[in-house]
Amino acid sequence: MSKIFDAYKKQVQTEASDLTRGVPQGDTLVLFPKSEAKQNEEFSKLANRLLGLRMETQGAVISFASSAAGEGASFVSYHTASALARDYDQKVVWVDANFLAPQKRLNGLSLLSFSSLIRDPKKAQELLPTGNLTLVPGGDNLVGARGYFAGNQYHQLLKAFRQKFDFVIMDLPPVLKSTDAALLAGPTDGFLLVVEQRFLKWEVINHGLDSLKEKKVKVLGSVINRRKFDLPKVLYDRL
Repeated sequence: MSKIFDAYKKQVQTEASDLTRGVPQGDTLVLFPKSEAKQNEEFSKLANRLLGLRMETQGAVISFASSAAGEGASFVSYHTASALARDYDQKVVWVDANFLAPQKRLNGLSLLSFSSLIRDPKKAQELLPTGNLTLVPGGDNLVGARGYFAGNQYHQLLKAFRQKFDFVIMDLPPVLKSTDAALLAGPTDGFLLVVEQRFLKWEVINHGLDSLKEKKVKVLGSVINRRKFDLPKVLYDRL
């Protein structure tokens, strides 16, 4: 058993409500509740550790997913992207690639979507960054785009993202819900597994990690989403 699972066992068992929801804030689109000061500190720590993955000549692509639905992977990935943009002045794009449960708050907006971009990666040049943080919604018929995940188009799209942004944060479907999660994570520069503390079941987590390793996914570590304090506990052990 790796160090990461030993660390899991030391966490306090908690129960809490789901944070994965969209709320409006003034005229600005906000996908999730605004993070508190303690949350910001933890997200900033995670963002700081990711800075080393960026190369001088191109950006880094980091993927996030949970083992099962409802563990807060989108919440964590979104606020990590925000921390990179806010605290470290990085040009970041957050991509909703969770075709099983795309963010409905982004529906109907005139934004280039992941669904359209993976079909035609050249469209990535049309992306207009909005400040340091740019959002790419899942788009229409994202499920129908699954055939492109293992193809050259996806690799071309990631290449275009790397050339345009310092960091690309990919929000993926749960690992145990879809084998496509491993396909999407495979070409990225690193993967982080998000686990809600009350769902800590070692056999489930092991099964999810094994499926990723079979696809040669670069697993960086895990983020424990400690809902009692509404902030993630970062565990960044190499596996």
